[in-house]
Amino acid sequence: MSLEKLDVASLKKSGYMKQRQRDLFVVRLRMPCGNVTSEHLAKIGELAAKYGSGYVHITTRQGIQIPDIHIKDLDAITKELEDNDTPPGSCGPRVRNIISCPGNAECNYGIIDTYGLGGMLDKEFFGEDMPVKIKFSVTGCPNACAKPQENDLGVMGILKPAIYTDDCMGCGTCTFMCPEKAIVMDGDKAVILWDKCNLCGACVGTCPTDLINEEWKGFKIFVGGKIGKYPKLGKELVDVNSAGETIAIFRRIIDWSKENTNTGERLGVCLDRVGFEKFRKEIIE
Repeated sequence: MSLEKLDVASLKKSGYMKQRQRDLFVVRLRMPCGNVTSEHLAKIGELAAKYGSGYVHITTRQGIQIPDIHIKDLDAITKELEDNDTPPGSCGPRVRNIISCPGNAECNYGIIDTYGLGGMLDKEFFGEDMPVKIKFSVTGCPNACAKPQENDLGVMGILKPAIYTDDCMGCGTCTFMCPEKAIVMDGDKAVILWDKCNLCGACVGTCPTDLINEEWKGFKIFVGGKIGKYPKLGKELVDVNSAGETIAIFRRIIDWSKENTNTGERLGVCLDRVGFEKFRKEIIE
């Protein structure tokens, strides 16, 4: 069926958003983790000039959208975008574009493979119909550049360090390198104050005798965050050890949301209504 014959709501579901100008649409592209090759980007520019007004918009969710596309051209531009491996994305009450920071692929602070996890989340959840929009975010460390606490579902890379104190010479270098001041000297030995440690892993590798190493690394899951007119930060739900466990927890949450969230009610608002501890028990247990 031609896109020209669909109603506005059906078009929005697939990433075509009606502009205020008559018969013009914005075409939003599917772009997990905000990654696009130079070849794909060049083709997007060509299509913006061919079918639109010659410019594109970079969205707040690491995506690209092309404005000023006439409804009669939606079929044609969609075919060319799909051939370019940059197909139209998703809007409305469904899972939106997955965002992430570069993680350990590029960043010195990155603990986890954010692109890998983001791709897995995109494959599992992107575009899934929901009672209300759901936004995912993946961030590589507690610096939280991708703002996992501001999304309905967020995940953060964490790393627990271990100090081999028996061999510690008491130089104190690590105490200066910890951004949280969570490492202190106890006599001539360095110790970690766990109530201050945020599991950022910045201390690993800073010891001149290589006595601070990774004990384990994992994934901290946040739920219920949002921005908008009434912003709220998401709450910590659970720490898990693998990307697979993260996806399994998110699947439980998505299915729970379909059963418990009212139409148009963001996940965080639903959790306030239902009770966070009740939700946590149902998801974790």
